[in-house]
Amino acid sequence: MGCAVSAPVASFDSVSDLPGFTPREVQALRGAAVWYAKYHAAAVAQTAEDEAAYAVAEREEYLDLISALGKLGARVRVPDALQQAA
Repeated sequence: MGCAVSAPVASFDSVSDLPGFTPREVQALRGAAVWYAKYHAAAVAQTAEDEAAYAVAEREEYLDLISALGKLGARVRVPDALQQAA
């Protein structure tokens, strides 16, 4: 099943400085996190209406990841089903 989205896939605006990490390490971490977010977008979106505690916690963690990636300069689209929670 597909996942509807309405924003750009992912883009990198700048390399952020994290204490103890080289720019290449930050880029590697961002890349891995973007892959993870894109890979799990459909599964998280499928549970958008589920009010079970596990599903709610999973959505919150996913949206926290998207927010953190934004702070690292990566924009990842949020599935349309999660837009109201974003």
